This record gives sequence, C-alpha cells and structure tokens, in this order.
Amino acid sequence: MNYLTKEKKEILRQVKCFILDLDGTFYLGNKIIDGSLEFLEYIKSLGKSFYFFTNNSSRNASYYRKKLDKMGCSITEKNILTANQVIIKYLKKKNNIKIYLVGNKYLRDDFVNAKLRMVDEDPDIVVVGFDTSLDYQKVAAACHFIRNGANFYAVNPDFNCPIENGFLPDCGSICALITASTGKKPIVFGKPSFYAVNFMKEHTGFKGQDIVFIGDRLYTDIALGKDSDINTILVLSGETKKEEIAHSLIKPDMVFKSLKEIIPAIAGINDIEKI
Repeated sequence: MNYLTKEKKEILRQVKCFILDLDGTFYLGNKIIDGSLEFLEYIKSLGKSFYFFTNNSSRNASYYRKKLDKMGCSITEKNILTANQVIIKYLKKKNNIKIYLVGNKYLRDDFVNAKLRMVDEDPDIVVVGFDTSLDYQKVAAACHFIRNGANFYAVNPDFNCPIENGFLPDCGSICALITASTGKKPIVFGKPSFYAVNFMKEHTGFKGQDIVFIGDRLYTDIALGKDSDINTILVLSGETKKEEIAHSLIKPDMVFKSLKEIIPAIAGINDIEKI
C-alpha cells in the first residue's frame, strides 16, 4: 500500500509493542478480517508484545475476551484495554462523586465492579457511553443535569461503530445530540485523548516510542500519534477510505490495506537484516 522509507522501516524494526483496535481493524461485527489471526501469530513469533484497545463502550473486556475466543484468538483479559477502563481509572481518583450513567449493561457492570456511585438524581457528573439501550428519558435526564451544572464526560468520541453491512451511531453521535440541546461539549476519555495515551503506557509498561498503534479510524486511532510519541498505522479494512487520507490533517505514519499486508513488510525488513 505504501513505500516504506528508511524511517518507516526503522519504526517497524524497533517496535516492541503493537496495540490494535478491534472493530474495523481485527474484525467487522462478528466476522474476523482475513489475515488478522496470522498477523497476531507472526508478531508473537517475533517476541513482540501485543494488546487490543477498543473505544467501544457498549461492551467490556470480559465480553471481548469471550468474543475473541470464539474467533480463535485466545487471550487473557489483561491484553484487552478499553475506553471504559480509562474513564473508570480517572473517576476512582475522585472522592464519592455522584454519577449519572448513560450506558448499557456492560458499561454499567464495569462501573458497579469499580464501586463507583451511580445515582438517578442530582449527579456531579453525567457520563455518556455507546448506549445500545438508549431511550428518550435517558437523554432528557442527561440534558437536564448538565444544564443544572453537572460535568459532561464521554467515554469515547466515535460517531459510528463499523459493522459488516455499514455503521451504527456510536457515543459521539449521542453526545452530539446532548450538545445540541445543552450547548455543552464533553470531556473525552477514550482514544485519542491523553488519558487514553497515558493509560496505554502505564498498563503496558512501554514508552511511547516503543509502541505502534494500528487502527482503521483517522480521528481516533491515528490521532493518538498527533500529540504523543506513539507511531501509528492506518488499515483500510474499516471506516477510513484511501482518498480521505489526503484531505485529513491527521496523517498516519504508515498505511496498509489490512493487518495481513503488514506481515510481509515486517518480514522483508527481518530478511534483509539476516543477509
């Protein structure tokens, strides 16, 4: 897909940890993308570390571990990072805050397990996730609380979630509805926020320059590298189309059609080093 300069080859040669997006990168909906499992096995054979990071706040790490296992990818939950975990880590540092949560069962379970205090009246913070159980009363209550002084937090900024036959409106779309009504914009905790970047470094134990993030979305996955030292690879297996890259202010370090295409690129570098 792209010509690898000496600088790009060096990035691939020196990377110690690959962090991969899920929806649109590793799979689409319930269909694994061709070459995804092969890519994972290849980087494991090289002794590289890997993690998944998803912004999808309609599910949690336990769900994704089970889903990946059904796809033939058996890993532990410690290798699955989520935007849910990022915002929860932040909220746990607050003392006895009251939270009104706009989210479905999986996000709520994560908040309950973290022993965060959720309320239906007079919250300090309104937290909005990708709520697949959304109804009008939730939106109306969130708007009311925000107008009356509650802080507005978004688990992730994604407007759409890619699936096999298109897209579903995601957390960013729900937040846009609330912003249109209240005039307030949320503080965002998922990719590409510095909260997410710091969480990845702390959880993996790697420095930014040792990490390559691979994803399909410019404004979340690839934007991670804009204000950090993390390198990025865009795959064209999900939301972003090739022609969109030229018009975007956010540029990836490298572009490939899919995870499968990255394998020969890394292998070619390794083969040259063996000569």
